[in-house]
Amino acid sequence: MKIVIFGLTNGYRRDGGHTLRWRALIQGLAIRGHRVVAVERAGPDTVAAAPWAIPGGDVLTYADWDAVASEAAAQADDAGVALVVAHGPDARLAADLVRNSKAPRRALYDPEAAVSLTALEAGEAVPHLPTDGLAGFDVVMASCGGPALERYRAKAGAEAVVPLYPWIVPEADKAGDFRREYLGDLCCIVTGPDGIREGLDRFFIDPAQRLTRRRFVLVGAELPDGVPKAANILNFPSLDPAEHPDVLASASLALTLARDEERRIGWCPSDRLFVAAACGSAIVADQWEGLDSFFEPGREILVAAQTDDVTTAMMLPRNHLTDLGRRARKRVLAEHSAERRVQELRGILDLKGGGDD
Repeated sequence: MKIVIFGLTNGYRRDGGHTLRWRALIQGLAIRGHRVVAVERAGPDTVAAAPWAIPGGDVLTYADWDAVASEAAAQADDAGVALVVAHGPDARLAADLVRNSKAPRRALYDPEAAVSLTALEAGEAVPHLPTDGLAGFDVVMASCGGPALERYRAKAGAEAVVPLYPWIVPEADKAGDFRREYLGDLCCIVTGPDGIREGLDRFFIDPAQRLTRRRFVLVGAELPDGVPKAANILNFPSLDPAEHPDVLASASLALTLARDEERRIGWCPSDRLFVAAACGSAIVADQWEGLDSFFEPGREILVAAQTDDVTTAMMLPRNHLTDLGRRARKRVLAEHSAERRVQELRGILDLKGGGDD
């Protein structure tokens, strides 16, 4: 079956691993015999980005939507499935193209479902979704689950909504190398300043101020305002994301923070959480509804509701933390890999052929 996928990007420095994850998923579909056409927007660093090809498929790269719209529409009309990933500057235009296409199966995936639902419930427009709602798509996939799904369906005007959680790529998301410059008792990798200030204060800065002889490693170019400078807090603001696994490998414990929207809505695991688990890190995560459906607290992950929970976790024996990381990695590889999402996506879209999953 021919599948056309919109909303992909290439050559953007800070895409949060979006390109890597979708390429892995597309390769999994292609291996099963589906002909995939990836409609991909070229970013400012596309020349330096790694080239890629889809076995039996095509990559349609563009710099200007108007220049590619006609060919993209023809590709969608000729497909068995047209799927738009609600991501990037052309998300709305691509969504309208898919919804109006002649494809027998038209789908949308919202990788920012927590952000979308928060805006919709506040009566605000969602930049990456159509302004008139999601009616007209045969199925909408959201990066959240649990009770939030029905709220999302109702607020977005979708006919059917199913969860499709983030995923990891085992070939890339794996344990890094220990490096002395990243040595720490607790590390935290921040991907942006929005919605994490309270968690950063309570679960990272407060423990650092209490445990002044412990070493805290903070990674992120866009930190919230007012992060204090302290002798025991090492900040790496411009670290290449390729070195993040080395940071995780060099710390005894990794703190993962949900954004405000993710915590409020619940059932919204972040790719940051899954990547830390895939790297074999011992994780302490801030508490949110549904977390125990993805990892077993106390056995695969530690959960913090207050500052004391983090400082207590930092006192645990090293072998105990190692066992936690090992179990979390086993769980995420089994349930949240790109290969697993390919299987789920085939089921959601009722894709035939390519053997059994």
